[in-house]
Amino acid sequence: MKIAIISDVHSNFVALKEFINDIKNQDISQIYCLGDIVGVYPQFKEVV
Repeated sequence: MKIAIISDVHSNFVALKEFINDIKNQDISQIYCLGDIVGVYPQFKEVV
């Protein structure tokens, strides 16, 4: 079982898309988010 861990996205939609694209072909079975999804960047609606 492979897991992916992400945190501190801070509404950075571009970075979140890159993360998702990076793990697509890695046979990830679970993704854990450790927090700070929204905050600094203005794309909070896209991130959520």
